[in-house]
Amino acid sequence: MSDFVSVHNVIFGNRPAVFSEVEQNRRHIQVQVRADQEPVDIKMVASAAELDKIFCFDDFGRFGLANDEQRDKVLGELKVYCRLCAYSNTDELDRYEDKISDPAEFSEWHMFGWLIGDLPDFEACYQQWKTERSTSGKEPILKRKRLDDPRTSNTVWDMVKGLLTAVINEHLTSESKTANDIIAELMSKSRSAETMRLLKKLQHIAPDSFTMDERTFRSKLKDIFSK
Repeated sequence: MSDFVSVHNVIFGNRPAVFSEVEQNRRHIQVQVRADQEPVDIKMVASAAELDKIFCFDDFGRFGLANDEQRDKVLGELKVYCRLCAYSNTDELDRYEDKISDPAEFSEWHMFGWLIGDLPDFEACYQQWKTERSTSGKEPILKRKRLDDPRTSNTVWDMVKGLLTAVINEHLTSESKTANDIIAELMSKSRSAETMRLLKKLQHIAPDSFTMDERTFRSKLKDIFSK
């Protein structure tokens, strides 16, 4: 269902591809990839599910508006992920994110969501949630951080950034693309073929250290190069 945007799509900024049948010499399937979108904060997604509406595929594959019992299932999964983000170590969170990226493993992440032309106003839903629970409609800003994350000022970020830049310079640059050009593509909002080129090269150089999927790797690159 190419018009269905799952909770996973919304939170991680993905969008489903468009599949269509084309008849030429022989029938074949044409795939059009939709551009990634800005990820939506999990607090806003939870607020929309609670205060607006959310759809789902039920146990029989029927698509419709989720009832309270069904909605509680996906909110429970979001609660697990939110707590992992706040308190888990990096490896544990990476394993969970890899797991939920597979629709066959965590169905709530992929069976609940909205139609692409009928996405709720996530920010407005969150503002409504705050207004109903606070006289000011505001909340204190809390900086939650996993204990094993290097501090922004930690020189480990500079070291990792330098090593990655060295690999890019050595293996990926060309007459038409400098290392800075490639890094800019890696950091862009749109998907880039450079992400997989770099990941494959690193997997070749150090196969035991780069076992993550493309989405996780892209997220880590943003953490490293944005410090």
